[in-house]
Amino acid sequence: MKAFQLITAISPALQKEILNHIFTNHKAAFRMVQNQLAQARKLRPVFLQSKSREEQYKWLLEQMSLKSHDPIAEQVLQLWLLKGQQPMLAAFLDALGVEHKDGEVEGEFPEDISEAKAAKAIDAVLKDYPAENVVVYLTLFQRQKEGGWPGIAAAMAKKPELALTPAAA
Repeated sequence: MKAFQLITAISPALQKEILNHIFTNHKAAFRMVQNQLAQARKLRPVFLQSKSREEQYKWLLEQMSLKSHDPIAEQVLQLWLLKGQQPMLAAFLDALGVEHKDGEVEGEFPEDISEAKAAKAIDAVLKDYPAENVVVYLTLFQRQKEGGWPGIAAAMAKKPELALTPAAA
């Protein structure tokens, strides 16, 4: 699942949580996202900035749900994960036995991750974090290696709480 599909598949509550995190903690990044999306639509950023925050969020989500804006959606999700969800990332990587610093992998990603090891790591994060947050992370984590890790994919498939259905593109 691509980032633009993930944006449409998650709940409105999580969508708002992600945008609130970016708006509150990373104002420069929030403005950059607004500017990039406004320019892509040939709008002046001031047009967006004059709207209420709820209207801005609605517009941003509509834009990030477009296939053409997948890289921007991915940047937003990565920023939220790396700067706002570090304990979850660290817990997953610890359970996998992958070296990291504050949830960011140091060095090479493992070549292979067994289904059993992946299932153990997924269970470790699911006991402390919302399933929806976990699936966003795991989906983007899988994109770190071409084709992802079959062991993670198989372990995820056995967890109904990790199923997301993207909206039609």
